[in-house]
Order: sequence, then C-alpha cells, then structure tokens
Amino acid sequence: MSERWFSDDELTEMSRPTMDRAIEALDRGDVARARELCDEMKHEWRYLHDLMVEGIGALISFVQDRLGDDGVAEAWTHGQGWRRDVETIARRDRKQIVHALAATWRAHSCSGTGPHPGAFTITEDAEKFTFEMNPCGSGQRLVRMGRYEGPGALGVTRSAHDWSFGRAGFPLYCTHCSFMNESLPIRWIGYPLYPSDPPDDFGRDPCTWYWYKDPADIPERHWARYGLTRPGADAGADGG
Repeated sequence: MSERWFSDDELTEMSRPTMDRAIEALDRGDVARARELCDEMKHEWRYLHDLMVEGIGALISFVQDRLGDDGVAEAWTHGQGWRRDVETIARRDRKQIVHALAATWRAHSCSGTGPHPGAFTITEDAEKFTFEMNPCGSGQRLVRMGRYEGPGALGVTRSAHDWSFGRAGFPLYCTHCSFMNESLPIRWIGYPLYPSDPPDDFGRDPCTWYWYKDPADIPERHWARYGLTRPGADAGADGG
C-alpha cells in the first residue's frame, strides 16, 4: 500500500503527552482545543487500567485453578512488590498521604468514565480520614460489570479466610487488599497501612479505607481479624 495515512508532524503529535498538548493549547488561547484534549485524556488511562485490572483478576483466578485458595494467599504474599512502598509511606508526613491516596483513587476512578464508573468521597473526623469508594474503580467495578458471572468468570474464594475478611465466595481480585493494606504491613511496619472494610454487598455498598492521623489510634479489630493483637493494646480494647 503506497498511500500514506499520516504526515510526520501528525505522527509526532500523536506520540506527545496529551496534557502537554492541552497546556500548549491554553497558552495559545485555544480553549476549545484544550477542552477537547482534556475530554480525550479522561478516557486514555481507562483502557490500560481496565486491561491490567482484568488481567490481574484472570491471573489470580488461574492460580486458584492450579493451586487452590492456598495458592492465592501465597501468590499475594510473595508477589505484591509492595514492601518498599509501604515503608516509604510510613515515613512520610501523614497529612501528605491524604493527597497521595486521593490521587490514587482519582486514578483508579479513571475520571468517572466507562461503565459503572469509579467514584469516591473523603470525610475527616478527629482521628482519621475515611475514603468511601462506591464503586471502587477496580475490584468492585469488576463485580458490577459482571466479570464474576458466566463463561470465563473470575474466581471467588472457595472457603472463608482471614484474608477474605472471613467470607467464602469473596472476589479473588479484591483479596489482594487484605494483604496489601493490612496483613503484610502489620508484618513489615507493625500496623495496617490502610485499614479497610470491604462492601457487605458489592452491588450496593461502598468499599471503605481509613487513614489514621496517628497509627496508634487504628482499632484493634484490624489485627484481630488475622488472629493478631495490636502491640500495647489493652485486653478487650477496640474501636470503630
């Protein structure tokens, strides 16, 4: 085929970051083009995001097919690659992490695009910040999009485990959060990083993460669900 489809300039423009192009459009006063590029950019990340999320869900389902629920736990324990990040976050100013966690959930929400778009709210009280995702832009969205139904359905836990929040039939993709947020950080830094509560009903209820201003205020129950005791906790002490 001899006909050329794009000029060199057009191909170069395609390869440049959309944000850079939008800023340049604003600088030259072309607001309409900047708005057009911003609208395009809202969708760009979702294609890759959803491919990665569904790929991880399929991969951990394959692990379960071959190695059972115990294999899932072993895969999440040894395949997270998360320890350095946990230790870095633990050293950071805790107020800064509120911004960082909000940025993480904005990214997971993919600018509210696509079917069952991710969305979240943030509230603050004296002890903590509460992030309520409804739906979470990754695992909970998989449920609402029907990825756990029909031929090729993603896997769910076959039995109840501490890492499935005590629930059988819990979506396998979502089990990584118990390792990432709670049990592995407890092992590495002595307390949960983002203590969490999954939805009771994935089709209706929010997935909830907490960021405590002082880790000493994290409730005992986030240790107890793994058969552990918070260091220095009084017998019977607990919180919300």
